[in-house]
Amino acid sequence: MNCKNQSSYSTKLPKTSSYFKEETVSETLTIPSQKPDMERILDIMVWAEIENYKLIETEIGKSYEGQNLTGYKLIVEVSLKEKVTYVADRPEQSVHAAHFETLKSMFIILPKEINGKNICNLVDSKAISVTPYIEAVHAKMIDARTLHKCILLLVDADYC
Repeated sequence: MNCKNQSSYSTKLPKTSSYFKEETVSETLTIPSQKPDMERILDIMVWAEIENYKLIETEIGKSYEGQNLTGYKLIVEVSLKEKVTYVADRPEQSVHAAHFETLKSMFIILPKEINGKNICNLVDSKAISVTPYIEAVHAKMIDARTLHKCILLLVDADYC
């Protein structure tokens, strides 16, 4: 589905990133029944929070997609909190907001060691920081109660 730019959002991204995952989160949202119909979207605000992460052991080798698998992946759960502000399709054209939350699971391939330190020990001692970044948000109104939105999400894992 084509994501026509209705709203755009970006944050200051890291200057360098050695261990990261970038994904799009695309979904159709329905305005809650207690809210009025939309005439047009004014803005979409998105916040990302890391809910949880854990290190798992995986295969070593090359994936079918061509990624080098090191034997370790960091599974990251990200909560996307969204606020859609819109003009109501009513004569007074009041402004309303609808709130949504999406949980997204991602993985980041990590090396066996960073700076000579075992990755398991680094994760256990919280020496790895995991930070989500919202690169862009695009939305398109489908009808008076439905919109389609795409979020470009970057999750960075860095050695502290």
